[in-house]
Amino acid sequence: MKSITVEEALQQLLEHTPILNEEQMPLLKALGQRLTQNICADHPQPPFDRSPLDGYALRAADIAQASADAPVTLEVVDKLYAGDVSSVPVLPGQAVRLMTGSMVPQGADCVIRQEDTDEGEQMVRIFQRVAAGRNICYRGEEYQVGECLLSVGQRIDTAAIAVASGAGRSTLPVRRQAKAAVVSTGSELQRLGQPLMPGKIYDSNSAFLAAELQQMGAAVTEIRSVVDETDLIVQTLTELAGTVDLILTTGGVSVGQKDLMETAVLQTGGHIVFHGVDMKPGMPTMFAMIGNTMVLCLSGNPFSAAVPFALFVKPILARMAGDLSWEPHWEQGQAATPFPKSSPTRRFLRGTFQEGSVSIPSKQANGQMRSMIGSNCLLDIPAGTERINVADTVRVLMI
Repeated sequence: MKSITVEEALQQLLEHTPILNEEQMPLLKALGQRLTQNICADHPQPPFDRSPLDGYALRAADIAQASADAPVTLEVVDKLYAGDVSSVPVLPGQAVRLMTGSMVPQGADCVIRQEDTDEGEQMVRIFQRVAAGRNICYRGEEYQVGECLLSVGQRIDTAAIAVASGAGRSTLPVRRQAKAAVVSTGSELQRLGQPLMPGKIYDSNSAFLAAELQQMGAAVTEIRSVVDETDLIVQTLTELAGTVDLILTTGGVSVGQKDLMETAVLQTGGHIVFHGVDMKPGMPTMFAMIGNTMVLCLSGNPFSAAVPFALFVKPILARMAGDLSWEPHWEQGQAATPFPKSSPTRRFLRGTFQEGSVSIPSKQANGQMRSMIGSNCLLDIPAGTERINVADTVRVLMI
């Protein structure tokens, strides 16, 4: 199958990406998801005039002449705590003792803080004037009934959770969370927590991809490691297809004798959409459909898997979530360090972008991930570039 460009690969991936169904999700589990409906207020907020402090509700006219030298004395006719319902109105010459969050009683037009009084219980002396309207959070001050609080398509962050809970919502309408499985193939892979045996390496790909998926809001339901046996790979893919929206595999997509992924996918009855992308690293990247499940097959070299993951998976998950406006974040900067190698093929390098300056780690080998620590971008190097010199303009994809 002929290799295609990065842009063509992304287009074909998105054409096969479904927009997931809507569901009502418990409030905290909805964090990071996108709303499928507007959330409007069923009641005003606050739902009643409330006091923002400990003090006394009273009439401003009664204390218009109050001062430290000439305090005004008022009768305390009631005491209210947060959650109490006011039933005693404030008449001329009267006050009601209030605690923070409590209802402001009828007849009062201001609240004076307790620090400006003698904190009396039956009678209270007031040492300062307060204007009408002061120290009251009025009913509907934040929003009124019918106001749109959260908009369709909005990503639910912690502030949105607070607004929704304040509006009395215990669930939110969101796109169903994408379900993903990660499959690492290779007889050389050693399971974590076991002693490293001769000829073996620890499987870092599955941990990296699963962590990235979780950070992007997907639910990783399966993580499996499979040796290089076609029957076992076929069995694994068959078991997972239909249970998840996306299967990510690593290893077995190149041209070696043990690169069995294409054969295995075809034996499941799957359909290969593309196999090969004009880029380095990640050239053998393959995309297939097994039934309604998307299968994105990446190289077994860690950085060769990380690059197509960064290029393709975030757009896939954005579309599944119904975020059709999502766009990659590209920047232009100047190289702060050189890269001496030529790039006959379009190449992606890891780097760090800060205030227009791009630092390029010297270690860029496909099997190395240590230099990814602290990296926040991929440099997009056009095919035919001889080298990158300090101060050259470079295009970077923020990751």
